[in-house]
Amino acid sequence: MDLSRSLLAGLHRLLLLPLQIPCDKVQNLVAVMAKEFSGNNSQNYLNFIDAHFFSSLPSQGNIYTLTPLTDAKGFTKILVASLQRKVYCLEFTSGRPCMREVPFTYIPGGAEIISIDAVNRSVIQEDFIIGITIIKKDDVTGQQSHFFNIYSDWDLNCDSALDVVSQNCLPLELDFVPYHLYHTKTKTKHGWETVWLLSGSDSCIHLYHSDDESHSYQEVECSESFPEFSQTTNITLWMDVFYSSDNKKRVSGTCGESGTVHMFHVNVEAIPQITASHTVSWDYPSVTVKIFDLKTTLSVPNFLQGIHRLQNRAPKTDNEDQPHVVVANALESCFVYSGFVSKCEGYRLPDSDNSDVVTCCIVCDIDQDGKNEILIGTYGQTVTVYKYNEEPFSWTICHSINVPCPVLSLAYCDVMGDGSYQLIVMTTTGIHIFQHNPWELASVIIERLETLISLKSAFKLPKEVVQESSQCSG
Repeated sequence: MDLSRSLLAGLHRLLLLPLQIPCDKVQNLVAVMAKEFSGNNSQNYLNFIDAHFFSSLPSQGNIYTLTPLTDAKGFTKILVASLQRKVYCLEFTSGRPCMREVPFTYIPGGAEIISIDAVNRSVIQEDFIIGITIIKKDDVTGQQSHFFNIYSDWDLNCDSALDVVSQNCLPLELDFVPYHLYHTKTKTKHGWETVWLLSGSDSCIHLYHSDDESHSYQEVECSESFPEFSQTTNITLWMDVFYSSDNKKRVSGTCGESGTVHMFHVNVEAIPQITASHTVSWDYPSVTVKIFDLKTTLSVPNFLQGIHRLQNRAPKTDNEDQPHVVVANALESCFVYSGFVSKCEGYRLPDSDNSDVVTCCIVCDIDQDGKNEILIGTYGQTVTVYKYNEEPFSWTICHSINVPCPVLSLAYCDVMGDGSYQLIVMTTTGIHIFQHNPWELASVIIERLETLISLKSAFKLPKEVVQESSQCSG
């Protein structure tokens, strides 16, 4: 526990540097770290530390009121909305995480926040766009009105910090009750564009895109950009969109109040066309659908691009290129579906229906072994981690976390700013930040450093690749 965060951050940064460090110095560093780790004698698998808890929310949120927001420097903030119109930002400042209120405009007194989502459209500056849906009841007539507030800064020369963006609102009045708010991308005549998808009580999924000339957002028909969402007949509680690495295909999924789950495979090389689909029906509502690859993928640093290309010359098979779909059912077992394009095989997540109502689900590499795990949050105050086995293909429970209150939402991101990810758990009473045991992180870093050293000493690159890598690192 005495391993400093600065040391961990330094080692993480070391992994991203060109391999020009003398091997003997790196080996000495590895040896020292290994000695410290063995002396600590940490043997626990996924040994989380409940490091911080924030209970400053005036009221609880729901499954739609937590969203991460990553800035251009790679630092992540967490936006948390309470039902009673207040929005808070959880971020790392002055050496520790803190939660502060963000004064978003056009959220009147008495309004209730239904959902929130946020995205940074730029990789070089803070071009934040934040969407908030609200319900406002008239005190005199008792009638409800619904709004979709979009916050952004159209002046790209301005520092689009969170406090600045929160004061620039475009309110759009809705004629339906909003549910899940989700951002994704779609290809237009001007290139790739970030758009909003919003499900509603009218059993439709609404598409909103930006109009740079009028500095506004317009609702457009889904049928052209997202034909898979144009024929929904039930209230959609959750949607997810997953693009292939070459952006030529995508897999989309929806689940809803009726228990019907739709999965689509769409070709987006030209005009989006549905090439395959599959439907599963359950007796009770399905609350979440997530699309994912079994293995994690990270952006490759420039100085390793040559090695990466040489190691990945073999094309992927059809089975390797097909993502998987996990469906979280509220009152039934959760399932993972594989290969629905050809033959759809379902795999039950064991004991996923034993901890009260399932409320949320995320997919991430939480044990940092390069393979994704599934995390299920429940109203029974538990977070269950599932890991897949290759032979035979199946999913088993590898860890569980108990919290004092029902779980509403989950996120896995670097909110501490130390280079490692933390598990964010939103419950009915506040926000928990679970950190990995630092000795376990040290073990992972040591292993990766040793791998980089062995690659440098054993892997012989062609001369042109070495020259290219030197230019990139310089």
